[in-house]
Amino acid sequence: MRKLLALTLLFTFISCQSESRNKEVTIDSLKQVELITPSNEIIATRLAVSPEEQEQGVSGIKPDDFSEAQGMLFFYMEDGERSFWMPDTYFDLDLFFLDKDLKIIDIIRKLPFYVGRANFDLIPRARTVWSRHVLEMKSDSKIASKLKVGDVFKWNGKLSLSETEEKLKSTNSH
Repeated sequence: MRKLLALTLLFTFISCQSESRNKEVTIDSLKQVELITPSNEIIATRLAVSPEEQEQGVSGIKPDDFSEAQGMLFFYMEDGERSFWMPDTYFDLDLFFLDKDLKIIDIIRKLPFYVGRANFDLIPRARTVWSRHVLEMKSDSKIASKLKVGDVFKWNGKLSLSETEEKLKSTNSH
C-alpha cells in the first residue's frame, strides 16, 4: 500500500513538473536561442518569425547594441526564395543562408549598411537565394568570419529545432 501511495505521489509530482515546464515555454522564450558553431562558439540568436519581425530585422539597431556574438535568424517554416535589403541599418552584415537542418548553403559577405530609407534605389540589396532560414551577423564578427559553406549549426533552445517549429506553426495558425 505504501509503495502504491509513493508511486502515485511520484507520478503526480512528475506530471506537475512537466506541466510547469510546458507553461514556461512562452513564444518569446522560444525566440531566444543559441546557435553553436562547429568550433563550439556560441551565437546568441533572436528569431524573427512574424512578417513584422522579419521586415524590421536589424533595422534601427545601433552597432553597440548588437555584439559580434549575436545574430538574428529569419526563421521560416518552408524553403523559399530569400532576398534582403538594408534600409535603416548601421553596420555591414554577413548573411548565412541555411537549409532546414541549419547547414550553411550560401553566404553573402559584407552587405553594406544604409542609414535611413531615403533614396530607395540606393539601399543595398542581396541577391536572392533559395533557403529555409537566414542568419544575419555583423560582418566584423570574428565568429562570422570563420563560418563557411557546409558548416552546420547546433541548436540550443528551450525546445529542439523541430519542436520549436511545431510550436511556432501551431501558434501562427491561431
